[in-house]
Amino acid sequence: MKTLIAFYSWQGHTGTLARALSEKTGGTVVRIEPLIDPGTRIGGKGLKALLGMREAIKPVQADLTEFDHLVIATPVWAHNLPPYTRQYLSAISNSRGRKFSVLAEMGASGGEKVVAKVRKILEGKGMIFVASVVTVEKDVDEKKFDETLDEFARKIQAE
Repeated sequence: MKTLIAFYSWQGHTGTLARALSEKTGGTVVRIEPLIDPGTRIGGKGLKALLGMREAIKPVQADLTEFDHLVIATPVWAHNLPPYTRQYLSAISNSRGRKFSVLAEMGASGGEKVVAKVRKILEGKGMIFVASVVTVEKDVDEKKFDETLDEFARKIQAE
């Protein structure tokens, strides 16, 4: 099975998790990057997430022709998807019948809501949900995520 792990990471936590998951699954990692640097304050970015807006991203692998499984790894902003993750999800092509999983990384809350939003978008593209995991920023900082990612990787690989 070929897995694509697409992640957006503002402060590095989600990127850390995506790369660790890649080591456990052998998946190919791609980074979702804003076309224009969003800066260091969440302010307006959080509002854009809350309003469900999208923002331009740099070109990134979104054609799933060569992949069997997609993992979306995203932070949670204002209980919602960052505009860059939302833009990537809209760009995904050749996805019908392919499987997907979701990794939501949060400061304190909103992870399950973000998983539900990703599910709605990707199931609307004909994709099949496999698994999800929600992690907490503090655990990433303290490097206490191996067991959580091991279990998530097992679910992905069992499909």
